Amino acid sequence: MSLYFDCIVDSPHTSAINTHIAWHAQSACLAVAAYSEEKGGTVNVYTGEGKLCEEVDIPPHPTAQVTSVVWHPSKRVMAVGWESGELFLWNDHEHELREIQSLHRAPISVLQFSAAGTRLVSADASGATVGWRVDNSGDLQTVFTHELKDPLVQVVYRVNTTADKTLPSLDINGLARAAVSGDERALDIFSSWRPRTGHKHLGMMGTAKDNLNFFLGSSTGVLYHVNESGNCVEVLQADGGIKRLLHHESRNLLVVITESLVLGQFSVAMDGSVTEINRVKLSGRTNDIQVAWAGAGLLAVSTGDSSVRLWNLDSGDNYVLSLRGPSYRDQEFVMCLSYSVNKNILCAGTNLGSVAMWKYEESKLAEEEYVRDPEKDWKLQNPTVISGTVKQVAWGSAQNLLGVNTVRDVYILNEQHMVASYKDQVSVVQMSPTQLSVDVFSGGSHLELRAEIQVRGVHNSLDHLLLWNMKKMVVYEITSDATHLRVVASFPCEAESAVLHEGSIYSIEGNNIQVRSLQGTVKQTLNFSENEGQPIGLDVCGNFLVTATIHGVVKLWDLSRREAKPHTQGKQMGDYIKDFGEIISARCNCSGTRVSIAVAQTSLLPDPKLYIWDIESESFTYFNFASGRSEDDDVDGTAPPNSAESTSSKEEGLNSRAKRETAQEVGGRIPRLLVCEAKSLHNTKKQKDHYLSSSPKEERPAILLVSLFVSPDHGNIVQDAFPLSPSFSRLLGVQVPFFYLLNAHDAEKKVDNKAVTQKVMREFTGLESCDKSTKDAMLNFSFYLSIGNMDDAFKAIKTIKSETVWENMAKMCVKTKRLDVAALCLGNMGHARGARALRYAMKEPQLDARVAMLALQLGMLDEAERLYRSCGRYDLVNRLHQDAGVWSKALEVAETRDRIHLRSSHYNYAKHLESKGDYSGAISHYEKSDTHRFEVPRMLFDDLPTLEDYIMHTKDRALRRWWAQYLESTSEMETALQFYEAAHDHLSLVRVYCYCNNLQKAADIANETGDRAACYHLARQYENVAQVKEAIHFFTRAQAYGNAIRICKDNGFDDQLLNLALVAGPQEQIDAARYFSSSERRQLPKAVMLYHKAGLLSKAVDLAFKSGQISAVGQIAGELNENADPALIQSMTELFPLLITGRQYFEALDLCVEHNVWVTEELAERKVAECAYAQENYKLATKKFTQAGNKVKAMKCLLKSGDTERIVYFANVCRQREIYIMAANYLQSLDWRKEPDIMRNIIQFYSRAKASGLLAGFYDSCAQVEIDEFQNYEKAAGALNEAYKVITSSGDPQTQERLPPLKYKLEKVNQFNNIKRMFVTDGDAAVQELQQLLVDPNIEVAVRQGDIYAVMVEYFAANNNFKSALNALQEMKAKLPKANPSYYVDAQTLQAISRTTGMNFAEVENGMQEEGGSEEEGNASEEEVVEEDDEEERPQQHHFALNEAGGYHSRAPDPRLHSSSPCAPGDRNGVMVLEIDSLVERYQQDGAVLVEGVFDDTWVEKVRRGIAQNLMRPSKYSEQLKGSEGEGAYFNDYCNWMWIEEFKDYVFHSPAAALAASFMKSSQVSFYHEHVLNKEPGTSKRTPWHHDQSYYPIDGDKVCSLWMPVDPVPRDTCVQFIAGSHLWSQWFLPRKFATEKNYPLKETQDEKLSEERQYHEVPVQEIEAGKWPILQWECKPGDVVIFHMRTLHGAKGNSSSSTQRRVLSTRWLGDDAVITSRPWDVSPPITGGLLPGQRARNNVLYCVLLCILAWYFLVLYFPLPLDHPPGITM
Repeated sequence: MSLYFDCIVDSPHTSAINTHIAWHAQSACLAVAAYSEEKGGTVNVYTGEGKLCEEVDIPPHPTAQVTSVVWHPSKRVMAVGWESGELFLWNDHEHELREIQSLHRAPISVLQFSAAGTRLVSADASGATVGWRVDNSGDLQTVFTHELKDPLVQVVYRVNTTADKTLPSLDINGLARAAVSGDERALDIFSSWRPRTGHKHLGMMGTAKDNLNFFLGSSTGVLYHVNESGNCVEVLQADGGIKRLLHHESRNLLVVITESLVLGQFSVAMDGSVTEINRVKLSGRTNDIQVAWAGAGLLAVSTGDSSVRLWNLDSGDNYVLSLRGPSYRDQEFVMCLSYSVNKNILCAGTNLGSVAMWKYEESKLAEEEYVRDPEKDWKLQNPTVISGTVKQVAWGSAQNLLGVNTVRDVYILNEQHMVASYKDQVSVVQMSPTQLSVDVFSGGSHLELRAEIQVRGVHNSLDHLLLWNMKKMVVYEITSDATHLRVVASFPCEAESAVLHEGSIYSIEGNNIQVRSLQGTVKQTLNFSENEGQPIGLDVCGNFLVTATIHGVVKLWDLSRREAKPHTQGKQMGDYIKDFGEIISARCNCSGTRVSIAVAQTSLLPDPKLYIWDIESESFTYFNFASGRSEDDDVDGTAPPNSAESTSSKEEGLNSRAKRETAQEVGGRIPRLLVCEAKSLHNTKKQKDHYLSSSPKEERPAILLVSLFVSPDHGNIVQDAFPLSPSFSRLLGVQVPFFYLLNAHDAEKKVDNKAVTQKVMREFTGLESCDKSTKDAMLNFSFYLSIGNMDDAFKAIKTIKSETVWENMAKMCVKTKRLDVAALCLGNMGHARGARALRYAMKEPQLDARVAMLALQLGMLDEAERLYRSCGRYDLVNRLHQDAGVWSKALEVAETRDRIHLRSSHYNYAKHLESKGDYSGAISHYEKSDTHRFEVPRMLFDDLPTLEDYIMHTKDRALRRWWAQYLESTSEMETALQFYEAAHDHLSLVRVYCYCNNLQKAADIANETGDRAACYHLARQYENVAQVKEAIHFFTRAQAYGNAIRICKDNGFDDQLLNLALVAGPQEQIDAARYFSSSERRQLPKAVMLYHKAGLLSKAVDLAFKSGQISAVGQIAGELNENADPALIQSMTELFPLLITGRQYFEALDLCVEHNVWVTEELAERKVAECAYAQENYKLATKKFTQAGNKVKAMKCLLKSGDTERIVYFANVCRQREIYIMAANYLQSLDWRKEPDIMRNIIQFYSRAKASGLLAGFYDSCAQVEIDEFQNYEKAAGALNEAYKVITSSGDPQTQERLPPLKYKLEKVNQFNNIKRMFVTDGDAAVQELQQLLVDPNIEVAVRQGDIYAVMVEYFAANNNFKSALNALQEMKAKLPKANPSYYVDAQTLQAISRTTGMNFAEVENGMQEEGGSEEEGNASEEEVVEEDDEEERPQQHHFALNEAGGYHSRAPDPRLHSSSPCAPGDRNGVMVLEIDSLVERYQQDGAVLVEGVFDDTWVEKVRRGIAQNLMRPSKYSEQLKGSEGEGAYFNDYCNWMWIEEFKDYVFHSPAAALAASFMKSSQVSFYHEHVLNKEPGTSKRTPWHHDQSYYPIDGDKVCSLWMPVDPVPRDTCVQFIAGSHLWSQWFLPRKFATEKNYPLKETQDEKLSEERQYHEVPVQEIEAGKWPILQWECKPGDVVIFHMRTLHGAKGNSSSSTQRRVLSTRWLGDDAVITSRPWDVSPPITGGLLPGQRARNNVLYCVLLCILAWYFLVLYFPLPLDHPPGITM
């Protein structure tokens, strides 16, 4: 906490009125302008202490007063403007005052230096303006003059946004004290300072060019801009006089505030012209407006009321800072404002003499907050109250002093940190510059002291109090009854620091320590040598005094004698501590055996290590607060992140180091107990403290109190650590059993009289008033417990009989997690229940869960919850909250962390609410627990009206059925029927209607619903009343076929019996067959059929033989297989089907003749088929087997034939799993890698057959092909991922066995891909990762080792590290002796390595070829194939000519366009030829071009068929539009290419993709969608003017459409284009084709349009008036118009009476196309799952696979590498 000390400037003119104050930016110089009747106008300069600078002598002006005064930003040069128009310049360098001759004759109202001080502008009330050049010596030369004839009142310079700010030169000696005392700004600014450089000053001056352009504002509202050369231009006429001008640097905005309180923002152009952005009317009193910057782009405005409004010009946010709190009164208003950039403090002076301050400290978001509230970041400080109304406040100088002008007086406020002291149960805390609060804890008394000096330091003893500032010391005595304070002595003393000890004062005065009596008499001087340096800190403990010097020396004196004697030889810390900079503090223990030392490093950043000097052993140890370890444990050599030894710190540099924790030791009054305050400074990374037990997700607290035991044998051991609550400011002192904490005060709340709080140490909870022996025993117990010595720990406390002590020690065990000790403590407490609970808790697997049970038994609920959370046992956290009755937290935990117990938690809470009588709440939670069907009726059964009302309003069918049953039991049948119907309980409805003898209604319900139970019940009712037919019907609907058959047999319904038996089960079929074979009218064919269908083949054959049903026997024989009954087969050996099966065809025919058996068509087909198969006539065999019904054999014949097209067709027609698998297996034997259709069919067939194992294997094969042939691991990963999805979605256990190896392979391939991406950011780390991959013995299964080496070689070569590349190649040769480097590594890379290293790789390759050569040969063969393919698909040349319409088009001599890359010009053939580059440039210029003869008749006819399919089967996007007169029709539809094969073929294999890529100049092209446009003959409906891109969620310049007609299109019917409109900066609103109205905006999008891209109305009238040239052509089928998506276009209707105008338009995207969002619903609404900002391109492995998957999810983008032949291939 800080206080502001005020001092009044020592003015020589007591009766003068102070009119202006102005600070120098660097020096502590305050200029004060005043006026008095006696002296006239005066200007005096004062120091930061308020003393008059005698060397500045500016004579008074007898008749005029000062109207403006300004300091140079860096030099001690001051310009003063007078009411008479005179201008004076005072130069401190020459100590002289000079009058500057100028044309000013009126009061100088404007006087301002530029940012770097090279230009001064002066202006007066008559409009005269002068620009002055300021040279290095501070002299002025006139640059320009203007007579504007307008009263000028304001000036503001246009500041360069990139200019360095001028920083002051600061004194290093003052810096050292500020830095080591923890001043954060000093640490930030001078983090790179090294104290041993010997420099006394550090100059920090900006060198950026000064911006000399400025604006001038007049009282009439005219705004002028003056440029660097002095040219003046009027740029604005405001509505009223200009009150203030401000320039917003980062956005180059000018803020203008007028006298009518209108605030306007204007953008500033390079020439100084301004454009209004917005304006706001402020409310308030006109004359009292105050404006100041309060940060970057943050404007503070006060209009004379009790608040300050802050307005963020960048975000538009605004909020209010108010004067609230007990320190401010109701009628207090803000009079002036000033902001300190260095301190982030906004200062406001009020009419009642208060100086209010708001400090900006960015706070963290609370858990429930999602958006930062900037108002909460401004903290109102305690005000400084002075006498009089504050008219002006001003921050200034490098010391951040505040000047306050009250007209009568001028005050200088200097910040001073609040001082406090604690010793011997007496605390003293400063509350204001002169007010102190004294607390005597031994007697419980509180005293208030108002000192006679402004206090800068305080120290106390048991009975005395010492106060001092830099001039004086005052000693007070505390009376024995502690009721008041008495002044003992007051004497002058220039002491920086002092302490009290037994009647003596030890004070630092200059370079020595003076020992004074309480009356101020010097008794002894403790001298310091020049090498030791000046002392900077004192501490006294017991009878020992320790001091530290600025040169890092620590010295210790023994004060037990009459004079102070050195206790030991002083130590130079630089000899023992590496990276030592300065000592922050030094403290000793009460026995003088140890000194704790906190230091700063050479960077002046606090060292996180706290060093302990053991005087007896002359050794140094430390405890590292950054790692949480002592020196013995800190053995890994890891330096703290901000130490000089840290590698990371050297990389980061001194100025960017993160601040870590710093230890501030203020305790240590017990010989081996050391208490420290550890503070986490700004920018600390989140990390867990090893000495603070907390949840992994909890953030590190800002301040920790850490207590350590310091032992020579065991080192430094953490005894306890806990965060300091924000309600406390810092640790003030320690005295067992209490910590003494300084309370934090809030300026907005009432301040409590108590300034210090006692906090009981953990070990002494409940033992606050224990005796000394108990204290010693507890400290010994804690020490031995900390070091793990349980025997000595028990000995220390064995004599203690207090139950409170044992309970407290048990609570300590919760912190230390020593359950063995806790069990003993519970036993001594007699806590049987706790001991039993702890014993059961030992079964818990987590230690924290076991400790939490101990905490529960001891009533430490918060600690128990924290422990449960830290080990992830949220089920126990839930139970804890339930048992504690904190149901809101219990439900929250169950909802977010313990979902498995969510329903039980709601059930328990419902039970709790029911016990309290809260039935409505209980019902809600019973419903959430899904137990309401039983619990709610039980709970409300005694309150039937409430229960009925609940059931009436619920939609739960089970409850309604229960209520209906209850009503039925009370004979309320009508109401029961209503609830049964509401519950959809059809059985109960039928049952009740049957009970009421309403069988017809019951039959209607049963027929309508088909409920089987209802039908069965109704059938029984009909059977009981002898309605047989109805009973059979409903038994049949209930699928109770046995009952229906029984009734049919009883009533002789034979026909109906057969039908029922055929759909019944085997047992019913056998019963029916017996009936037909044994009834009076024997019906043996029916019996044979039923026996056959029931599976009793022997019975069926026997009965068929007996009845002569040879055909039935043949049918049965044809179904026999190897599993048939042998006896049955033996009985049928003479039957012809078996002969046919054995190919004894003639014998089978003889048997047919013998038995008079007809030779059926099936028999003949089967015989012919087998004959054809034997003769290898597979097509005939396929046909005959198909006709005979044997599709499997037919497929086998097709596979023998090798007719792929027929195989695919037959598999699609048959739709049998076995056939699908056979077809897919066959297709895999073909070259599916180059045929997308084959690959598609393989995936389709395996998917339809649900052969997940085979499909996964195929995907695996795809991946291996990509690795082996193309080294494309990205695509391989995609294929493996598809295989992984197939296997994981399969339920086949055999297929699941393939998952582990596939998962391993996928992980390694993905790892390899991720490592390759790492080369972009961290190549060395990526190489290490690749080397780790090579260690894996199974890596070759997933990633070829040669490819791994190839990546490393190419990386090294790309970075010119050819030596490492050669080493990698040699390592690859050693590990893969048969591997050919050229097979894996690019040839150019090998050549580069060879040239650099001299290694001949040809010899290496030859050697490898002699050894194996398999890879070389394979590679060569592949190259030959590639060359052959390239030869076949070599691009043809194109001819381009100028057509008659004046537009450019192209003509190809071959009707097909074969190349996807730009082609060279061909033969001229008498035509004016243009190269394709010229045509592409024309497209780039005009935005549209016609290319003739691109598509041949085959493509045209194919597209025609596709359009015909689209017309017959339109999609949901289609439109059928009519003209205004209703004649003709205009059809358009899109996004149908996935199901129309012709369109798909056009996209993948036609020249369209290559053509689009060439004209867009894109290396890749992605297909978006197709669009069919059909205008019937006589259609008057026109296509409105529009451009396409605003319809789509696509941004980018490489976007085009291909407009391909399949009918002749006359020129007047062709689409029209506005030449060059794609280059306009305007975007146009999309228009509906039906209404020609703009698309409606989404909700909340109106404001966004103004903030983002501007969309305009299409200029239809200007287009139709011929303002721009229009392109239009006559087109023939096969021609194509290529146009940019932002080219404005439209089309007239189809005036032809006989010819359609059918067009296929396809949309293509290039390299820079990205997904975006529009403020309306885009058309089509397709983004392919990509997010705004992502590249509009396909990321999937195989485009052909995407075509298949498109049936299931919409796929949008398909990359087209231009180095491939036309068509979409990968």
